[in-house]
Amino acid sequence: MLSWLHLRREPYRIFFPLGVLFGLLGVGHWLGYAMGGTAVSAFHARIQIGAYLYSMVAGFLMTAMPRFSATHPATTGEVLMVLSLLIGEVVSVSVGWWGASSVCWIGLLISLLVFAARRFARRGAAISPPTEFLWVPIGVVCGLLGSVLTLGGLQGDTPVWVTAMARPLTHQGFLLAVVVGIAGFMAPRLLGRETLLIAPAGLTAQHAQQVRRRRLAIHLVSAMTFLFSFALEGLGWMRPAYLLRAAVVTALWEWLVSLHRPPRATALYARLLWVSLWMVVLGLWGAGLFPRYRLAMLHLMFVGGFSLMAFAVGTMVVLSHAGESQRLKHPMWALQVVTVGIGTATAARVLADLWPLRYFPLLATASIAWLVAGISWLVLIAPYVARPVPEGTFERLHEEAKQRLAMVQ
Repeated sequence: MLSWLHLRREPYRIFFPLGVLFGLLGVGHWLGYAMGGTAVSAFHARIQIGAYLYSMVAGFLMTAMPRFSATHPATTGEVLMVLSLLIGEVVSVSVGWWGASSVCWIGLLISLLVFAARRFARRGAAISPPTEFLWVPIGVVCGLLGSVLTLGGLQGDTPVWVTAMARPLTHQGFLLAVVVGIAGFMAPRLLGRETLLIAPAGLTAQHAQQVRRRRLAIHLVSAMTFLFSFALEGLGWMRPAYLLRAAVVTALWEWLVSLHRPPRATALYARLLWVSLWMVVLGLWGAGLFPRYRLAMLHLMFVGGFSLMAFAVGTMVVLSHAGESQRLKHPMWALQVVTVGIGTATAARVLADLWPLRYFPLLATASIAWLVAGISWLVLIAPYVARPVPEGTFERLHEEAKQRLAMVQ
């Protein structure tokens, strides 16, 4: 029987299903609007980013970071804190308490930052976090800065251009930065790239540190450029802002992931991950090249990019930790439904902004397609997240995969 110890040791078991349930709530809100009801756009955005996608990010990081840092898993207090703040965020948004919602969101960001800091502060001397993970605190800073600027704007104490950059910083900045870092590290491995998991023979410690410092410098310069793009957006320079942001993300993923190369891995989840990376990039370039259709391009990024990525990576995490990684190589009906559903939802949602005369039917189509995809995915993962496995199962399988990769190289 699944115990609290299993849930605490692998928080994805809580946050992945909960996150998709939040996503169903956010998308269902839009479906009601498409069918003649009332809707608040801020509700949809806050739920999808602050509850659904945050839950998927938190579930992954709170499970993975203790392993990356070789430290203790999430504590009961840490899990309950995030869970309470998520529920508080959803309830506050649902009843229109926007101030309370902002406080919960700030708490969620700080909780993630503290969780990561505690793990890597206690890591062994020989263990260093992946350089790509620098983007996690950068994303948290984006979210915090955007939230503070939003609150300042409500008080009327900040210039208009500063207030204008608050919303994109909060919504895009946090999620995009975190995804850039996580995907930059994980995607090459999941796509079947020949990426070394151990240091190559003959590399001295001094040389390794030089390489690491060089990589960190590239990430820091990229992060500063990334943050500058939000200032440009606040000033109303939409085209250069999004083109600059698109250039940073594209260059980083081309460097880290070899984005132009199709995946070597044949599993459907890996191919969906590769497609989702391209959807993020195309959405950013589209917003820069066609600022008039920026909203449509952002939905290409969020629905076709982030949402598809969450389902693809989530499938890998759930099955791998359940000791069922071999299933990833075989067709899964639910993942095929996700492919069609998210593809339909993306196309319909983008077309809704491009074809105003058919806005409501297309919005309804997008919502229904996403709901079907989300429910199907929950049905797929339910038996695995509820199934306890012997401690060390994932670690054993991961070590075997590392040894196989080292033998090939």
